Amino acid sequence: MDDQFDNKNEYYTPDDPQRQPVEENTTYHYAYSANNEQQSGSSYYTPAGSANEQQSGYYTPDGNGKHNETAADSAFYGTPAPAKKSKVGKILIAVLIVSLVIVFVGVIISILGNNNSNASNPDASNGDTASPQIQVQTQATQDSVNKDGKYTVSGVAENCIDSCVGITVYTKRTNYSNFYGYGSGSQNSSEDVASGAGSGVLMLESDGKTYVMTCAHVISDGTSFTVTLNNEKEYPAKMVGFDSQTDIGVLSIDATGLKIAEFANSDSTVLGEQVVAIGCPGGLQFMNSITSGYVSALARPISSSIGYNNECIQIDAAINPGNSGGALFNMQGQVIGINSSKIANTAYEGMGFAVPSSTAVSTANSLIKSGYVEGRAKIGITYNRITSYSNSEAIIQALAQLGYKDANGTIVIGSVTEDSDLINKGIKKYDMIVAINGETLTSTDVLTSALSKSKPGDTVKLTIARIENNQIDDFEIDCVLIEDKG
Repeated sequence: MDDQFDNKNEYYTPDDPQRQPVEENTTYHYAYSANNEQQSGSSYYTPAGSANEQQSGYYTPDGNGKHNETAADSAFYGTPAPAKKSKVGKILIAVLIVSLVIVFVGVIISILGNNNSNASNPDASNGDTASPQIQVQTQATQDSVNKDGKYTVSGVAENCIDSCVGITVYTKRTNYSNFYGYGSGSQNSSEDVASGAGSGVLMLESDGKTYVMTCAHVISDGTSFTVTLNNEKEYPAKMVGFDSQTDIGVLSIDATGLKIAEFANSDSTVLGEQVVAIGCPGGLQFMNSITSGYVSALARPISSSIGYNNECIQIDAAINPGNSGGALFNMQGQVIGINSSKIANTAYEGMGFAVPSSTAVSTANSLIKSGYVEGRAKIGITYNRITSYSNSEAIIQALAQLGYKDANGTIVIGSVTEDSDLINKGIKKYDMIVAINGETLTSTDVLTSALSKSKPGDTVKLTIARIENNQIDDFEIDCVLIEDKG
């Protein structure tokens, strides 16, 4: 059991006979001293034979530090013997000689002690009085590459962190306040205020600009942006584009010569592969924090805010708010994903998700080239989900009686665009799409998944349900898909 604090904030040691019992289910802090041999009081432990031994004298050649003398009476021929001299003087002389010997031996030992101290501590100045010192050991340098030729986690951090950036998002805030129809302030004045933060990775340099890849949900609501490099230098950034379906967005900054990240084909990622995530959890105050873990699953379907299932890389590396848009590296220092989301629930731990690099790169390249994702098909309608209506349960039950079981993904058409193939096919507002190519829309994912596998110009078969005179009729219609330009 570890040493604990008691209620008086004093230390106890395991062999303390007066150690008090510790209250159960209580968290305590404890301190550990590297020098457990240190004695109480102001004295320190020193090695035997050092100049700080707790002795009152030094060893002398005669073994006791005393010099013995005897008084001698001298008799001369023909003269009387002189009177005996007082022994006090001889004692003083003896004491003086002993003192000189002690001082001499002390000086020799002190010199030897200083020489030994200087030998073990080259930085010690000559002539300094020897004193107990904590010897700081130099930490061994962590290898950046292991025996297999791959980076260690510290190697990934060292070689890739300059490619990772923080993103500050600003939105317009008006000074006008409307209170029950009565306003104050100017409706025309507004200011940019910081409304959020996320992460990004430097993906490309072209035509005097550097492009920054991030998540669509980080930048989609912003009006202006700031990109902060790892060296804390800041650049104003411009929106290039974003795609909510893949959750990938791109910004650009007017800068060159920066550390551009290397991207790998995520199709080569394997289950159990070690990965490193770099991002800004909690914002720029924790910029470019590093977490490490393993690939827990591949092609994991994760629903986005528009109901589309993105196939993501599942990881157990810690992902927190602010990590969105940050890079997920393999142990070759290559980006294999863009960290996008996590399951935020106290019942879950270590379940983060990243958009695969193969998806992210193709989306970003298309956004840079065209401002939208090229080659993506759509029907050409606006719609609402059936579940947004108060009578949805009754309608879903009625559809089940027509053979469309669990049609919870049914969509209600709001309008048809001018370029849609449905514009001249008699489609009305509030008509419902209940199936595509014969598959019932048990969720909106059925529709969006079918469209993702199609190209502009392809024909799909839509099943339409229409409510008239309190009855539901259904019919099928062919629709030629058009290109979705965002």
